[in-house]
Amino acid sequence: MNRRSFLQLLVDEAPLPHYDEVLHAAVATAASPAEVADLHAEHTLALQLRDTLEKRRSRQEQQRALVECAKELAEDRSDPDAILSLIVSQAQRLLGCDMSYLSLNDNAGRATCMQVMVGATSSAWKDVRIPFGVGVGGRVAATGTPFSTHDYFSDERLTHDPVVDASVRAERQVSIVAVPLRNSAVIGVLFAANRTPGWFSHDAIALLGSFAALAATVIAQARSRHDQAQTVTALRQANEALRQRALDQERAVAAHDQSMAIVLRGGGVQEVVTAVGDQLGGVLAIFDEFETPVAWTPGASEEILKAMSGARDGTYRVTDLVAGTENLGTLVWAPPAAPAQVGDLERRLLTRAAVVASLLQLFSRNLAAAEARVRGELLDDLLTPTPRTYTSLAERAHRIGYQPQKRHAVVVAHIRAENRQSLASVASDLAAARDGLSTVRDGQAILVIPSDDPSLTGRRIARSMTMRLGSPVTVGAAGPVDDPADLPAAYAEALACAQALLRLERVGVAATAADLGYAGLLLGDGASAVRYVARTLGPVIRHDERRSTALMETLEAYFATGQSLVASAKRLHIHPNTVTQRLDRVRRLLGVDWNSPDHMLEVQLALRLHRLGRELDD
Repeated sequence: MNRRSFLQLLVDEAPLPHYDEVLHAAVATAASPAEVADLHAEHTLALQLRDTLEKRRSRQEQQRALVECAKELAEDRSDPDAILSLIVSQAQRLLGCDMSYLSLNDNAGRATCMQVMVGATSSAWKDVRIPFGVGVGGRVAATGTPFSTHDYFSDERLTHDPVVDASVRAERQVSIVAVPLRNSAVIGVLFAANRTPGWFSHDAIALLGSFAALAATVIAQARSRHDQAQTVTALRQANEALRQRALDQERAVAAHDQSMAIVLRGGGVQEVVTAVGDQLGGVLAIFDEFETPVAWTPGASEEILKAMSGARDGTYRVTDLVAGTENLGTLVWAPPAAPAQVGDLERRLLTRAAVVASLLQLFSRNLAAAEARVRGELLDDLLTPTPRTYTSLAERAHRIGYQPQKRHAVVVAHIRAENRQSLASVASDLAAARDGLSTVRDGQAILVIPSDDPSLTGRRIARSMTMRLGSPVTVGAAGPVDDPADLPAAYAEALACAQALLRLERVGVAATAADLGYAGLLLGDGASAVRYVARTLGPVIRHDERRSTALMETLEAYFATGQSLVASAKRLHIHPNTVTQRLDRVRRLLGVDWNSPDHMLEVQLALRLHRLGRELDD
């Protein structure tokens, strides 16, 4: 065998056993020991050359793989997190290891933090912070130089940490190599690990280091692209916000001009509500201080207006209508979308609409105050219990827009003398706002207001006057009446209720005679026993008169005998069942609780007053 044969094996990239076969054949035909020695020397040299060529081919393959990885990284335009996952996957593929992972440095916290891992079998590695100088990663993050260990837990060069060791143990890592991710400074660590002992070769460490250099550049570029994208997005959003703000400003100015035009041509709050409602959508309404709607979006249902009245729970947008310290009501908006979606434009439109509505309400109130003087004179005449021509009073009432045929509540409001400076004007405002009348007598305000519920009207008047005068207002109320001739009697009853409340020391409270019961009769000056009997037993008395029954007689016998059915029957000379039937009729006329402890005393008092009246008549 000659030199050319070994060279041919090298050229042919023959397997390693072929070299031994060629050597053995050549030695068998060698002519001398010197020739045998030369053959062995050539064989050794050929193997060395083959090994050198293999290493070179391996490096070339690694370089090719590195270039391919670099191309993939360079072509990827994903977000930074996806780039990190790709880097770790490529590192595992390059080294053919069991797992690969990556951490990024937190220089302020002096730790490198785990970000992503491939080949993991648990989640113990997630959120692990490796302090600088601890373990493999902390050592590389702190020093900026590669480090490898063939057996992590037996390597005395390492500083251990329980948390870090627990994550390594959970993944059964043994041999680990780590290289720094470096730009101008170390930004993190790239790892490769196997679950068996063994050293990573210098070529493997160098390959991982080269890839880490590429990866660090790609990470920086990805972060830069991400930051630029966020900046562009933020600029676009800011530009869109500026554009929208400009449009909103134009709409707000247009709405303001429209509202002012309504004011200048003498329009009212309904026109303002309609115009602004068209801009806002949903339902817009104005409520007075009594929480009564005075203007609303055309077509709004009674249900939505009722729900909006007095709303303060965040469901609707509520803007107070004020002039100085004076409350003129509220502007309430039920938006078409959720309240959280209401923007700056809507808030500005509501604010401007509230200002314009406040001006219009104030103008209207001032006009009403001028009219109130005329109304007050009319009310003084209506309340004066002297013979007069109600026909002429009705004509005066119609001329000022007052409708005496409606059902009215009569309210008497009392406040301490030192707080009466604005009593007349406040009463006039409140009455005018409800198409009513007002006047002041003996330091007390009298209001006659359209209402079917004197008790509720009294409470609302008391609340509104207390708020506006800044001092508790005590209110007595009576009615409803629909005949001007009944106003003096209703006024006397309301006055008696107010006096009864003051004697009961219930300052700031509102009540009617029905609310007070017999207490109003006993404590109120001018209280009428006849009206008390009519309120308490009127349905029973009328039943006896119309049907010739004896319900009143049965009631007197029932209470005279200590509420005994048998004794009542004997006294009346009737069967006990008849007594029961009559009392059932009383229950239907007076209510199921007519003989409850709260009402029994009132019924008995009314019975005695009724009997006394009959006796006096006789």
